[in-house]
Amino acid sequence: MNNVSKIKETKLTQCFSYEINMLVHIIADDETTAKAQLDEKGGIVTKREVKLVNTVTLYGEDKDK
Repeated sequence: MNNVSKIKETKLTQCFSYEINMLVHIIADDETTAKAQLDEKGGIVTKREVKLVNTVTLYGEDKDK
């Protein structure tokens, strides 16, 4: 009889980190209202630049097995 148990296989996953610069427009009566609207609902994005900063390989158990 074999007493060796199989080691669980791991599923390769990665974590991607991005730096994002955006220009967002808010239509409001004053700056206080505009800031509140931006925090709650967002605004109209007219420019978006995305830059990949880092990628890290992670390992975790494959939940399907």
